[in-house]
Parts: sequence; structure tokens; C-alpha cells
Amino acid sequence: MKKVSCDLFQFENELIARCNISKNNFHKVRSSQWKDIYQTITEKYADKTKTWKNGLHWANTNGYSPKSMKNLLGCYSVDYSWYSLLPQIISDNTMVYFLIDKGNRDWYFGEIFWIFEGYVPELIKVLDLLNDTAFLLHGWLDYYIISKKYTWLIGFNHHDIISCLGEGLNLDCFQNK
Repeated sequence: MKKVSCDLFQFENELIARCNISKNNFHKVRSSQWKDIYQTITEKYADKTKTWKNGLHWANTNGYSPKSMKNLLGCYSVDYSWYSLLPQIISDNTMVYFLIDKGNRDWYFGEIFWIFEGYVPELIKVLDLLNDTAFLLHGWLDYYIISKKYTWLIGFNHHDIISCLGEGLNLDCFQNK
């Protein structure tokens, strides 16, 4: 676990420095917050109807919880720069959670997610950098953007599909495509 923390700390510092953003506007969540945030998100959105689907890792490919699927707003084929539309989808002055799925080679050891919080303009800068650098050489990773009130979720997977669930997202920018 120590290596993950060290990697996350280095990852965060590199994002902040290379994007020239304030740590006040984009940062990893405190380790004391991580578990509660992750559990709240998985309780609301992860499909727990089958053992192998208990977390978020497969959610943006295989489906979310049956209850949250009732609020599925759509799935859209996008390119890697889709996030430039975020100001049209959610408010610029909104702080969101940003979860990066680090995966895990052995499913039995659980999922590994890095959780950040930040404002939309800073998140766009971060996603620009991550796209240009294959996630700072970590590979092409799936990620989620979630309302801090947990009212909506946007998932991006390595198949170039975003899935949108919940309430309060303006998806008009995808309706004409």
C-alpha cells in the first residue's frame, strides 16, 4: 500500500506542476476521506448483484447498479477530447470527484482507484495532460467524474464510450451527433 501512496503523491504533484494549477482547485482527496467517498459511490453506482461485479471496475462496460441504471441518461461514442464539452455538461464552478481506475492484476486484492477533487476548468487541463501523456505513462485508464453530492456520474472507458447517469447533466451537446 505504501507504493500506491507514493505513486499517487508523485502523480498528483506532477499534475499540479505540469498543468500549472492550484492545489486548492485540484488535489487528491485526503486518505481519511477516501474510504467514505469510494464506499458512497460504489453503494450508489456499482452493480452488486453478482460477486465479480461488486466494484466500479467493470461498471462503465458491463453496467451500473440496477437502481442507478433507471437513471441512465445515455452512452455515447466519443473521442479522447470529449471532456472539452464538460462546461456545457456541468457548471464550470462545480467541484467534482475524479476517479482514476488503476485496475488490479489480481481481482481478489480489490480495486485500486485514485480519487481527486477539483473544479471543471482544472479537470479539463488535467485531462488534456493525461491524454497527451498516456496518463503520465500509466497507460490508457478508465475514469469517472462524479458530482460531490453523488447526484450524477460520467464514466469513460477504454472503448471510447462515456456513460452518463443521474440528474443534473446537460447532454444536449451529444444529441446532435
